[in-house]
Amino acid sequence: MLRKYSLLVPFASLSTAAGVIILLARWINGNLLLSSPSALISFGFMAGICYTLATALSFIILGSLLNKSDYTQNQHTQSFLLFTIQRKLSGMNLKVIRLFYLLTGIEIWLIQLISISVLSEIMLNIPVPITLFFFLIGILFLDRIMSVKSILWLEILFIIALFSLLIFIPIYYFVQNGANTVYEGIRLYHPYLFYFKNSEILLFYVIIQLAVLGQVFFDKSTWYLIAFIKPKKVRRSLFSSGLILALLTLSFTAILMIALYSGSFGQFQVLIFTFLYEVQPGFLTFAFLVIVLLAIVTTLLVDMRATKRFFVTKRPYYFYLIGLMIILFTCFLSINLTILGVIYSFAFLHITMLPFMLILLFTNRHIHKHSWLVIFLSIIIGIGIGLSFNTLYGLATSFIISSIYQLMLQTETIEKNT
Repeated sequence: MLRKYSLLVPFASLSTAAGVIILLARWINGNLLLSSPSALISFGFMAGICYTLATALSFIILGSLLNKSDYTQNQHTQSFLLFTIQRKLSGMNLKVIRLFYLLTGIEIWLIQLISISVLSEIMLNIPVPITLFFFLIGILFLDRIMSVKSILWLEILFIIALFSLLIFIPIYYFVQNGANTVYEGIRLYHPYLFYFKNSEILLFYVIIQLAVLGQVFFDKSTWYLIAFIKPKKVRRSLFSSGLILALLTLSFTAILMIALYSGSFGQFQVLIFTFLYEVQPGFLTFAFLVIVLLAIVTTLLVDMRATKRFFVTKRPYYFYLIGLMIILFTCFLSINLTILGVIYSFAFLHITMLPFMLILLFTNRHIHKHSWLVIFLSIIIGIGIGLSFNTLYGLATSFIISSIYQLMLQTETIEKNT
C-alpha cells in the first residue's frame, strides 16, 4: 500500500526561490556533469546542448500542464504522482506502475554510482569496488541520521557552489583569452563538432526530449520535492528552474569548449578535467570533486526519501534497499556500464510511459484495464527494432505504438462509460 499521511508541515510551504533550489539540486547530478561530454562528442555541439536542455524544457512543459485546481486540492496529502496513481489505477495497472515506480530508482543509482566510479579511477586513484562499498555505506548512514531539513540545507550549499563555478569561471576565461581563440581552436582540432548535416540529429533531438519528458513526469523525487512547495508557487518554481537550468547547461557547454580548443583528448570522461588542469589545477579540481560528490549525494538522499514514502512500514523499504544493492553490485561486476548506455536502456521505459502519464496526470479520462499491456508490448517491440536497426528508431517505434494504442484504449473506455 501507499502511504496516505501528510508530509512534514514545516516544509510543505516553501517559496519559489527555495523550490527552485531543491528542484535544481535533484536534476543537476552525475548525469549532467559527466555524461554531457559523451553526448557532445557523439553528436556535436548542437546535440550536446539540446541533450542538456531537455530537462530544462521538460520543467517548463510540466509547469504548463499542471492542473492548478486539482493539484492544490491534494497538494499536502502526498506527492501528486502517488496520489493520482492510488486514485485512478487498480488491478494490473496499479501493480505494473508500482513496479516501474521502484524500477526507475535503479537508473538513478546506476548513473550516480558510475559517476563515483569515474571519479574513483581518475581523481582518487582508488579501486572502484572499495570506493563503491564505502560510498554505499556512507549513503545509508546519511539517510539514517539526516533530517529533511538537513538535506534541504545540503542542497542549498550545493547549488551555491555550483553557481559560483559554472557561471563565473567560463565568463572569466573568455574575458581573459577571448572567445575567438576558443572557436578557432575547436574548428582546427575538432571541426566535426560543427557538422549539422547528420540525418539522425533531428531524430535525436526529438527522441531525447520525449524520453526526458517522460522521465520527469514519472520521477518520484521530483514529485516528492514539489509537494514541499506552496501550491501557488509550484508552476513558477518549475518555470524558473527550467530557465536557470538552461543557463547552467549552456555555461557547462562553454567549459567543455574551453577544454577542447587546445588540442585532442583521450577519453571523454576526462574532458572536464582537461579544463580544470588548463585553468587552475589545484583549487578547481578539488572544487569540482566536492561539487560532483554533493550532486550525487543529494540526488540519492532525495530518491531514498521519496521511495521510503512509497512503503507503509520500514521493513519493506529496507528489503527494497537490500535488493537494490544486490542488483547494483551484480550490474557493476558483470556488465561494462556507461552513463549513456544506462540512459538509452531506461529511455525505452520513459518514452513509452509518456503517453500513459499524460493521460493519467493531466486528463480526467478513465484508465483502461489493458493499458499496462500496451506499455509492455511497446517496450518489447521498440527494443526489438532498436537491436535490429537503430536505437533511435526503436525508441521512436515505442513512442508511436504507445501513443496510438493508449489513446485508442482511453477513447473506447470513455465512449462505453458515456
